[in-house]
Amino acid sequence: MGRIADALKRAEQERAQRMSQHSSDDPRLSTDYSTAVDAINNVELIGPDTDAVARVEQISQTLSALSANVASSSTASMPTSQPFIVTAEPISSEFVAPEVIAFHEPDSPMAERYRSARTRLLAGNKNSHPRIFALTSSLRGEGKTLTVSNLGFSLAELRHLRIAMIDCDFRKPGLSQSFDAGDKLGLAEFLRGECQLSDICVPVVRDNLFLVPAGNLGSSHPSELLTGASAIAAFRAINERFHYGLIDTPPTDTTADIGMIAPLCHSVVIVIRMNRTPEHVVRRSVRILQANRVEIAGSLLVGYCEKIMSYTDTYDYYETRT
Repeated sequence: MGRIADALKRAEQERAQRMSQHSSDDPRLSTDYSTAVDAINNVELIGPDTDAVARVEQISQTLSALSANVASSSTASMPTSQPFIVTAEPISSEFVAPEVIAFHEPDSPMAERYRSARTRLLAGNKNSHPRIFALTSSLRGEGKTLTVSNLGFSLAELRHLRIAMIDCDFRKPGLSQSFDAGDKLGLAEFLRGECQLSDICVPVVRDNLFLVPAGNLGSSHPSELLTGASAIAAFRAINERFHYGLIDTPPTDTTADIGMIAPLCHSVVIVIRMNRTPEHVVRRSVRILQANRVEIAGSLLVGYCEKIMSYTDTYDYYETRT
């Protein structure tokens, strides 16, 4: 039994040392590995060493879990600072819909509300890993597409971030229409393998803000495009090239698309229009997302009015709820 425990100990020592080299960029993981190595070194291999064998095996399980964390951390922290070459023709400012207040009226109180929502999203990503958020609503006409556009421009004000706005509403591509990109190649063509990601990432006014139009659905069905390896590869590619991706999705109450889109994202933000969306409808939407094991980051309450000091007008703004 002494030789078995001794062999186990040496094997786990070597494994811990190898994995600690890969975790050097994550202080939390490095500390965990150091603790594990110390624990292995302190295992006593004298006398009846049944307990020693059990102890080394327990530490082995800990190292396995930490190894998975390193792999996950490496995937989530893919470099996004590398140059991103695109071939799509840029969208100039005259094609940005006037409702995109964060661009046309950046000093307005409403634009400031979008910055507040931006701050909440950034604060929820403490490790600054690339993140893809799906924005959805219970019903159509609640301001979901407008929210994606304004949040996109608000995030792009932080010039070190690269932002993508992706239109996943193939049936009614409102985000594409907001930028007069309804006839451009888009996500549908990419998912069918007809073009590259660089062909459909359209720069929008700024060099760090991009639009991925919905594209031409053609004879395809959304469920056909959004399932399978091509969709997984597409979202992985977006996650590797952008700091933040904002997905405009169909409402949860009208199609089943959100059940296929949301699992490909990190979390979902629900847009709710005040005094319009029935509470039971919102609750049903939440249950649908939960049934698909989707993480809900929070909600954006739109259509809420308040009097702002020193102003006589009433502003319609977006309030973040988590």
